[in-house]
Amino acid sequence: MPAMQGLAAPTMESELRALAWAALLTPACAAYARFAARRLRPGLPRLAALFPTFPVFVYLPCMFRSLHLRLFSTFFHTWLATNKLVLLALDLGPLHPSLPLLPFLLSAGLPIKVRHAHDHNLRQQQPASSNKQPPPSPPPPVAEFLRPCARSALLLCCLAAAYPYAAGWLPLYALHYLYCVQIFLTLDLVLSSAALAAAALLGGGAAMERQFSAPLAVASLGGFWGRQWNLMAVDLLRASAYDPVRARWGRDAGVLAAFLMSGFLHELLYWYMTLRRPTGEMLLFFLSQAAFQIAERWARAAGLWRPPKPVAYLLVTSFMVVTISEMFFGPFVRAGTDVRLTEETRALVAMVWTAAKRLIRPSGMVSS
Repeated sequence: MPAMQGLAAPTMESELRALAWAALLTPACAAYARFAARRLRPGLPRLAALFPTFPVFVYLPCMFRSLHLRLFSTFFHTWLATNKLVLLALDLGPLHPSLPLLPFLLSAGLPIKVRHAHDHNLRQQQPASSNKQPPPSPPPPVAEFLRPCARSALLLCCLAAAYPYAAGWLPLYALHYLYCVQIFLTLDLVLSSAALAAAALLGGGAAMERQFSAPLAVASLGGFWGRQWNLMAVDLLRASAYDPVRARWGRDAGVLAAFLMSGFLHELLYWYMTLRRPTGEMLLFFLSQAAFQIAERWARAAGLWRPPKPVAYLLVTSFMVVTISEMFFGPFVRAGTDVRLTEETRALVAMVWTAAKRLIRPSGMVSS
């Protein structure tokens, strides 16, 4: 596979400097957005006031040399934060000027969805004579997110250790399925860690919603894209593209609009990751997913597509792996991005393993 060109190798100093700038600029822009939104009505006045923050979020990924950090900065800042602020200007989405400052800053800068506790309001709405037991409280955030963090970290280490032995003999589609697993585990680790940190800062009055729901068990395209994969992005695409288009032109047009927007955002991600002109393959991939999702729903409604669940898992998963391999991973593989991402993962695992060995065997102890 070709080595990636055009992006300098990351160093500890360069990435720490970029992280420091991101940690400074993101809450500053979010605080300004809250200040402006509290004083301006929704619509063009609020959008014009928030517009100066957009170039900051668009530029932030360019500060990183590590592909992993560049990817997550593109997702956190250029994609989610900008989308949330545009929706805020229209009085839509997860951000609202009435939110307290800390939840607003965390919701703007991180891929989290805050569910504030409202048991007191529910109790007030229930009649006094009701004998119904209150619903069980959700598990504490530490228990809810620490387990997926540990699981994803462990499996990523196993995957990084297995790559040198598997890459030489595995078929292409099987190798690309491992890439899908790596993407899910990496996203789940980072998003769960972000939710865990946010929940710790916010205390017991808020809970974080999970961003994935069994995404590697795919029995339906509609279920995968709508209820299993990257639910924060799904919510924002629904609010910014699907709902307004559906209200005017119908459900199928709304699906096409959401996937079209996602395709353009992934073309932008391709540019950030490779510094090459987008090829249009990301757009083609997401439009094909939209077309097949609409066709799947039509076939279900007509009674033409009702296979047993094991057959559905096999057929839909195979379809996803083949289309992802041919249209989604193809541009990244040709640019050498997969090689560099794998190298970065191995380097990170080696660094963590070295640090763990030093903790287990302190330098002051000498074996006899």
